[in-house]
Amino acid sequence: MCAANTLKALYRDLIKQFEAAGIDTPDLDARFIIEERTIFDWSDIVTRPDSPIDDSTKDLILSDAKCRLDGVPLSRIYGQREFWGLNFSLSEDTLDPRPDTELIIDLALQRFSSEKPLRILDLGTGSGCILVSLLSEFPNATGYGVDLSFGAIKMAKHNAHENNCENRAHFICGSWGDAIMAQNPAQSFDLIASNPPYISNRVIPTLSRDVQNHDPILGLDGGDDGLEAYKKIFPQLKLLLRKGGTGLFEIGYDQQIDVMRLAEDAGFALRTVHQDLARNPRVVEISCGDK
Repeated sequence: MCAANTLKALYRDLIKQFEAAGIDTPDLDARFIIEERTIFDWSDIVTRPDSPIDDSTKDLILSDAKCRLDGVPLSRIYGQREFWGLNFSLSEDTLDPRPDTELIIDLALQRFSSEKPLRILDLGTGSGCILVSLLSEFPNATGYGVDLSFGAIKMAKHNAHENNCENRAHFICGSWGDAIMAQNPAQSFDLIASNPPYISNRVIPTLSRDVQNHDPILGLDGGDDGLEAYKKIFPQLKLLLRKGGTGLFEIGYDQQIDVMRLAEDAGFALRTVHQDLARNPRVVEISCGDK
């Protein structure tokens, strides 16, 4: 590991090591670690490059860098991730939220630009990032988050509290729509959002170390074909999504046709399939309607 004791030299050494290890964003990762462990930010690296780094702080930085070189994501090192401009704590029971999932929030704002949703359901809530972000954008709404993992529910409650919407966010430990219908079969929602597990269990062994070693298998494994969650959720939506409501479901890049078919077989009108920034199919948007 590097022995640099000034801000700019340490930053450059971290970048060099991360580049050699094949880390995708070596400069951003180096900057993030320095900003987490010191009082300095990017502007200081540029304008105060010779600022000294004391030995104890440098040891913390090098320890974090070693973890990153060993394949631990920064979000796991520090136990938090920014999503939709909000901070979310993570645990071993929650997925690490990805920027692509923010498309769900963006689409909800577009779809409900005039008449706002009052009742929101997040199926497979995990850290609660989707539900809490939606509640932050729709301050008159209340929402429910469902997850099979009690640990995830505990973390989602914590994140709702930390982001000041705990009074409007309710969480249930259970399986998809069954958990909601068991509590109150008459409940219906204006907006249902979900980032369910959609990776084939045959593909999981080929995923990056960041994902394989640190994301919970419960949040990844979509069965042999990656479609098990949609097969369970879509038939339940007739009882959960109000007439005129919207469903937004994240999908894998190669699942567009299969998920569209499952939605249509369940009796839903397919509005469109939205692409992410890489122009891959990412979110299926559906509404109640005749096939």
